[in-house]
Amino acid sequence: MVSIFVYSGSREPDTRIKTYFYRMAKYTVEKVAGMYHLQDVKETASGFKLNPNGVFQFFFTYGAIDRYGSGTWTIDNDQVVLQSRTWSGSDFAGIESRATGQNFVMTKIVGGNPVLLRHVFFSLRQGETGSWIKTNERGEAIFPLQPISSVSIVFEFCQERFTHFRIEDPTHNYFEFRFEPWLMEVFFNNFQLNISKYALAGKHPLMKGEKFVYEKS
Repeated sequence: MVSIFVYSGSREPDTRIKTYFYRMAKYTVEKVAGMYHLQDVKETASGFKLNPNGVFQFFFTYGAIDRYGSGTWTIDNDQVVLQSRTWSGSDFAGIESRATGQNFVMTKIVGGNPVLLRHVFFSLRQGETGSWIKTNERGEAIFPLQPISSVSIVFEFCQERFTHFRIEDPTHNYFEFRFEPWLMEVFFNNFQLNISKYALAGKHPLMKGEKFVYEKS
């Protein structure tokens, strides 16, 4: 469909048409595509790679922690909009639960990278403040014996996401879980960054704040 603008009596329409097409062409995929690095955040390497085919990669490194993400990107007016696949709602899978003769409750992470086992927090009170217990080097967290209706879990380096399990048998006092493969993945839903000539600006998906800058390299 072709839109036709009809004016009479002055040369003003020429200016309006030029402005209209300038705005339409101001930011294109070809111009915006590239590598963008986070600026002025100490000890952190992070940023986005926007590929010309509309696919993006996200990276984040802080110390020994590496996180990643990917999806598609589009341009909406003066913003880049990032969209990834949807998070499943759980970063952990339940393996086993049972009643034992022990006089305490044990929650445990099994399998996966052994370095990560001591970086998980469990709660038996739906994440209530003060209810979290961190795992030891074997992936175990020990609680006083009590009826259990739910188990909540969060990984120390992915605190933007919590996993909750409903427990059907309140007499069980031993629970095993494992990491899901996407534990370290970052998910994006309509994540927007403002475009300027040589940078993107806005939020960071993992850090608090509104004014992060990502310079184009």
